[in-house]
Amino acid sequence: MNDATNTYKLEILTPDTVVFSGDVVQLSAQTFTGWLGVMAGHEPMVAACPTGEVRVEVDGAWKKFQCADFVLTTDGKVARILATKVEEEVVNE
Repeated sequence: MNDATNTYKLEILTPDTVVFSGDVVQLSAQTFTGWLGVMAGHEPMVAACPTGEVRVEVDGAWKKFQCADFVLTTDGKVARILATKVEEEVVNE
């Protein structure tokens, strides 16, 4: 189990629903300038991202989401992905 100081809250939202909301260890997403990783305590930022994969580590396992045209924000304590459409994939790792 991860120490609470090593996790942060992530919300993945579309205009219609909350796709995911919970504590995560890290996420990685492709931006227009390359891959970006976010962990607890990350510097505040806003990133525009093309349609693509977002990987999220939760309780030692990875979840994958396909997100369409999204924005990723964080203040170091909470990260949010605002996407036009999201589909969760099953990961067997």
